[in-house]
Amino acid sequence: MFIGMGKLYQFNLFSNNSLTSGVIPNTKVYNAENLLEFLNLYESVFLKHDRGGRGKGIYKVYKDEDGKYCFNGFTPKGEELKISVAAIEDFKPESYPYMGFGGRLDYSYVVQEGIDSITLHGNPLAIRVHIQKLKGEWLVSGMYGTIATAETYENGIINAHRGSKVMTVSELLSEHLGMGKQDKSRMIQSIEEISITAAKLVSREFPHLEYGIDFGINADAKPILFEVNTYPGTGSFAKIENGRILKKIRAIREMQKEE
Repeated sequence: MFIGMGKLYQFNLFSNNSLTSGVIPNTKVYNAENLLEFLNLYESVFLKHDRGGRGKGIYKVYKDEDGKYCFNGFTPKGEELKISVAAIEDFKPESYPYMGFGGRLDYSYVVQEGIDSITLHGNPLAIRVHIQKLKGEWLVSGMYGTIATAETYENGIINAHRGSKVMTVSELLSEHLGMGKQDKSRMIQSIEEISITAAKLVSREFPHLEYGIDFGINADAKPILFEVNTYPGTGSFAKIENGRILKKIRAIREMQKEE
């Protein structure tokens, strides 16, 4: 997650670039009016802590058959939360703040358009890209796919820390989305191009040597940029290709130290 750069900042940043503007979910600052607007506009809506990450501080919001507003997800502390209220104003996200560095509490939330990023069998999916800078150039050092298991299916939150299954992107695209060789190649190339552009944009204001970038794939087989993370975990790469990508990431880090 970013220190100083939240989800709303990222939305505004990527909205002003021709390549990234068309591949990001609509996002607004949280208030009852904006949440109601999104619930009327989109089939799926998420309420997210502006600086939350790793599957925390995220709630799927919907209206049930009884007319109640349901919030399912995980608090910024990682505690599962399922609550239904008669009026949106009855849900108090400020009761679940994110604790930043120095113990400072952050109460900022955003509402975000939900993207139906699902497999052929209806299971939510996501792709994590790890990108690093070496000798002045941005390199996509690896990526992996995740598919939600029963634990995450109800709220639609995809995260390897929440029980999702990790696999190679090739397996995800071919076996779970039915893509042929050419479509798979085009998809990976598109994701890499967007990732490099996103890294260049972010690094102008928040320079780092590596980022983790999260993608979904919508119903039109189009990659959707969910979020850029400045302190990305790499442990899940140990679960694919016998750790080859993880070793590559670590090797690049060593080369970065020599520059």
